[in-house]
Amino acid sequence: MRSHRRPITPAVTATVAGLLLLTLVVWPGSPAPPARAAGVGSLQQQIDAGRGTISELSIAVQSASNRLAQLESSIAVLERRIDPIQADLDAKRSELIKIRDELSAARIRLARLEVFEGHAEALLARQLVSSYESDRPDIVSVVLNATGFQDLLERLAFAQRIQKQDVRIIRAVRAARRAVAAQATRLGSLEVRQQAITAEVLQERNALARTRLSLERQRLAAAQSRDAKAAQLTGARAHVASLQHQLSQIEAAQAAAAARAAQSTTPSGSAPGSSTPVSSTSAASAGGFVFPLPKDAASPPSSWSPDDGVDIAAVGDTPEYAVCSGTIVLHGIGGFGPWAPVLHCDSPIDGYSYVYYGHAGPENQLPVGTHVGAGQVMSSIGPGIVGISTGPHLEIGFADSSGGPIGPSSAGTMMSLLHAAYGG
Repeated sequence: MRSHRRPITPAVTATVAGLLLLTLVVWPGSPAPPARAAGVGSLQQQIDAGRGTISELSIAVQSASNRLAQLESSIAVLERRIDPIQADLDAKRSELIKIRDELSAARIRLARLEVFEGHAEALLARQLVSSYESDRPDIVSVVLNATGFQDLLERLAFAQRIQKQDVRIIRAVRAARRAVAAQATRLGSLEVRQQAITAEVLQERNALARTRLSLERQRLAAAQSRDAKAAQLTGARAHVASLQHQLSQIEAAQAAAAARAAQSTTPSGSAPGSSTPVSSTSAASAGGFVFPLPKDAASPPSSWSPDDGVDIAAVGDTPEYAVCSGTIVLHGIGGFGPWAPVLHCDSPIDGYSYVYYGHAGPENQLPVGTHVGAGQVMSSIGPGIVGISTGPHLEIGFADSSGGPIGPSSAGTMMSLLHAAYGG
């Protein structure tokens, strides 16, 4: 049965429009649409800049970590060298201690020899003085002064003993002098050896200490640099997360405002440009997943080919539909051209939350931050060659939060969803 409606007069229309405007103004957390749109664009720019900063800081942190790892490896190598160097130092210290003991013994022996030499020289001096003062007789005098043969023998024996004693004293003095000279020479060589070993030990020890100190300073500087970059990276990530949270709040407010506007202005139908899904004659769907192109404009399923996502050929400027209800969060990714949108679905699709539309063109593009309904036109096939491609087509697949394709591992899931939606 057809219902009879009263015509909506201009006055009524004006009244409804005024009430809607008043509702948008006074509704908590709902700023005016132009300011919100500007805020969305500014936030998205800040988020993009923040992601660039995060990427740069991540590279810097990785570089500092690599430098720190190299320095720690060098320190480990130095530590492994310490054992043989320390063993050599211990051996030289032991030799040094032995030399010091020998030096001490040599000094004591030298002192004794010097005492013996002094005693022998004093005895020899007294003997010479005694011989000079007593006018010791020669052999002829002994023979002439002897009173008999027995007395002669005794006098000759005495003279021979005196001569032998003098010879022994002289020999002892000479031996003592040679021993003193030899011991002094040994003492000097030991002192030279001691000085050489001491210098060698100090040189090796100081070189090792300098090398270790230099490496430790470099390691400390690298660790400080890495920690500073890591702190900046943490701050940048927190800042981007805060911006994304703000953006999500604005998008939610926009969606709520759009829903209220739709209810207020189109009580019996959908207003043009609203997020109401297109009819089933425009796009097929299956299980809440909408086919991204008009069926009559897309190439047949037999020609679809898996890539990071799924490639579907279509003529340029063919409208592209949102496969789910969600928010456009990015434009331009990788080699897919500057207009390639990334859609964040309100509810995950088989565990994936982001969908990218590669090689899109400027026609029908909606701005970043726009919330769309499943099946709503949100972009179009790029005319000609857009990004890295050989002609007009759509590459659709699942992405991560940065817009990067997840890759061939998810292409099979996307292919199954497309077949089901196309045949629905």
